[in-house]
Amino acid sequence: MNIKKYMSLLLVCTAFALLSVSCEDYLDKSPDQGIDENEVYKDYSSFSGFLDKAYSYLDLYSGFNACGNGRTHVGAISDEFASMYNGAEAKVINSGAWSGKSITSFEIGNRSSGGGTAIWKAYKGLRIVNRIIQDIDKVGDITELEESQMLGQAYFLRGWFYFQLIKRYGGMPKFDALYLGDGSEDLPRMTYQESHAWMMEDLDMALKYLPERWDADNVGRPDRIAALAFKSEAELYAASPLMQNDLESTVKKPYNKAACIVAAQAAQAVLDEINQNPGWGIQLRDGSDYAHIFYYSAPPYWQSEYLWANYRTTGSTSRYIRSFFLPNILSKGTGNDAIVFNAPTQNMVDLFGKQGSDGIYYPITDARSGYDPQDPYANRDPRFYNNILYCGQKWGNDFKGKPLYIELYEGGGMSKVLEKNNQSNTRQQTGYLCKKFIWEGADQYKKLWNQYRHQDVYIRLAEIYLNLAEASFEATGSATTRVEGCSLSAEEAVNIIRARVGITPLPADIVSDETAFRSAYRRERAVELMFEDKRWWDLRRWMVADEVFQGNYPIKGMKVTPITKQGTDQSQWTYSYEVVDVIPEQRVFEMRNYWYPFALNDVAALNNLVQNPGW
Repeated sequence: MNIKKYMSLLLVCTAFALLSVSCEDYLDKSPDQGIDENEVYKDYSSFSGFLDKAYSYLDLYSGFNACGNGRTHVGAISDEFASMYNGAEAKVINSGAWSGKSITSFEIGNRSSGGGTAIWKAYKGLRIVNRIIQDIDKVGDITELEESQMLGQAYFLRGWFYFQLIKRYGGMPKFDALYLGDGSEDLPRMTYQESHAWMMEDLDMALKYLPERWDADNVGRPDRIAALAFKSEAELYAASPLMQNDLESTVKKPYNKAACIVAAQAAQAVLDEINQNPGWGIQLRDGSDYAHIFYYSAPPYWQSEYLWANYRTTGSTSRYIRSFFLPNILSKGTGNDAIVFNAPTQNMVDLFGKQGSDGIYYPITDARSGYDPQDPYANRDPRFYNNILYCGQKWGNDFKGKPLYIELYEGGGMSKVLEKNNQSNTRQQTGYLCKKFIWEGADQYKKLWNQYRHQDVYIRLAEIYLNLAEASFEATGSATTRVEGCSLSAEEAVNIIRARVGITPLPADIVSDETAFRSAYRRERAVELMFEDKRWWDLRRWMVADEVFQGNYPIKGMKVTPITKQGTDQSQWTYSYEVVDVIPEQRVFEMRNYWYPFALNDVAALNNLVQNPGW
């Protein structure tokens, strides 16, 4: 195929095409889609409006209309969720057959429908910010401060969008220019480490130009603390096992210990910046109000724990909640809006610790926890009760004020609808609902949809402590040794996160055992950041996804059967519990699945594009 002709076709503009001339010309207009290029450069207001267009591409896949209306949450391709929707695009990803074609509107492929894949949006954002960086000197009537602030945002966003590429595909070309479709865009790939090094140059430039904080009218734009937080996350990725691979092979490798030191120090730099600026009000939210990290009720629509978030809210709160999290009895509407949701798995529930008779919290696999499979929800980690709804719990009231309960048990009302409805009848429920992003009364009865609001939070303060814990431990091989320049050891960082929700410190025997502590910090990360678009990337960068997904049915659920039904208060009924395979939830994951494949037509058209191993 002729590459120039290929890049001019509107309906097949793919990843590399988006970095060159597109017949849509969406990147050559200001946000009102009615101003020509000369108008874009006219003054600061017009050019900054053009930059603001890039922020619309930060929402990669959280919207309810994303993914071809497929109600697909990124947790449904990890072990966090099972999808209750027959048409979920997660099923294609979970088959493992990532052909490299435009197979979905979610994650794999380059389809532009349904809002476009994450990668489609990342390339759009890259082209915008490259124009800002390249052409800002053409803008008339712009002050030095305005220019610095625009450049700071552009360098940050270029790094962020580029990070979305390399954490999926591995090393990529250096996309630092506007390409003309004359062959100059056919660039060789760099390794992940080379790509990371270039991205760090952009973040250093962002730190040079970005303000310490924005005023109230500009909350949500990246500032200095956002750039430092992004650097912490990116440095941890660069130190991780997957990212030590080159372009030729994908094999299991150890952490890069030297890079882990850098990652630990990058996390410490975030904490230092916060400690030096107490007036910013950045701190871990008190455990008594833990739920309101994830939804909130009043301006400024920003929480003390947020370091980098998209200020734009999720749009229709009711559709967001119904599409992703509510079952039929609580929802409203028709079709998949009313029926389907993403169900937390037993895999996730089992990660929450339990308080033993000595008052200490242990993993449920530890005999000291006293975990009883027939009383599975007693004395669990407080975050369990924040994140998960389970059978028999009261949740809401109907129009007459009658209490409603989670009826995902055998013969329960919610279960029956899922089994019979043509939107969900080929799926299998897990016995759980996600509570983390919903509140009682956000349902078809009370209609308290707008009592609280959501935002896309990319990095919050808790993650920085967890980054420090992981990097410090993998750098030193010790949970108690501090990396040079760091104020916390891995153990201390993990225990800060536990203490905030009232959980006891890690037991000494776990801290002193290398294998046990690695499991502990990873379990802590999974619990604290559950359903927040972290788990999929963690499983891959740790190179454990093939182990987590081994076997025919790696995803588990809880079969709950009522034994006694005395009275109407279902929380007082007795139940039996059996962990079962969630058979429709396929997870095929081979070594080649650690990196995404490039679209086959891109590989054919671009001489220098090396396909990822195994594809």
